[in-house]
Amino acid sequence: MSEGRNFTAYEERLNRVMTHIYDNLSEELNLDRLAEIACMSPYHWHHVFRAMTGETLAEVVRRLRLNWAANVLLQGSDPVRSVAEQAGYTNLSSFSRAFKRTHGLSPDDFRKQGAKVTHLWEQNAMADDAYPMIVKEMDGFAAAGARHEGPYRQIGRAFKELGSVLIANSLMDEVDLLFCLYHDVPGTKPDEEMCSHVAVAIRESFPKDLEKLEYFDISSGRYAVLEHTGPYAMLKGAYEWLYGHWLPKSGFEPRDEPPLEVYINDPRQTPASELRTDIRLPLI
Repeated sequence: MSEGRNFTAYEERLNRVMTHIYDNLSEELNLDRLAEIACMSPYHWHHVFRAMTGETLAEVVRRLRLNWAANVLLQGSDPVRSVAEQAGYTNLSSFSRAFKRTHGLSPDDFRKQGAKVTHLWEQNAMADDAYPMIVKEMDGFAAAGARHEGPYRQIGRAFKELGSVLIANSLMDEVDLLFCLYHDVPGTKPDEEMCSHVAVAIRESFPKDLEKLEYFDISSGRYAVLEHTGPYAMLKGAYEWLYGHWLPKSGFEPRDEPPLEVYINDPRQTPASELRTDIRLPLI
């Protein structure tokens, strides 16, 4: 299958989800159900959707409800309070604030001026060769890591905790690979509930009873590996390109597992511009 047909297949999934959202704007929209409609795991679909549209599913649902409300205001005479309730807002003030943030005018002024409703969605433009990519079979391995619950920007705490455990137990020579697993997609739940691990690949001699660590296995199989060079702060763009550009064109389907963010060199000894990070996306 060609890249164009592959990408079209992902666009069709996106359009199916958009159509379902628009047809059910007054209903409670379950994000996992939307992933089912797209025929992809919730974790990866949220990533793909955000990368292709520039918005999270929750943001799109909110915007489409407000777009629907804008059309009703322009075409009908229902009171603003009634329109707000039909759009899922029980509080008129909340609706008015959200409406103004989206359309730049209050509901009353929008109706008076006959303003234009914004588009449904716009595909992000990305270059084909933005990052080196390789697809290969990789062995699985045992891992141990420090769990972090909370905003991903605070994950440095877990790095410190893992490092402290390894140093205190003289285990720096018993590990091979430093990586992160991000189990939740930003925007799908409150930041305080986000879960991640900072982990290392461990050898057979590594103790399996250290209280501050959690133990798990990384599965073998096919992986798409994106090679990123530069500051860690730029990794967000790499994920967006991987999910919004490479994956839809590749013909591959992601496994229902989070990607590994693998740190190749040491940030303590490497300039930010030369930091190397691999993003390993598990594939079916």
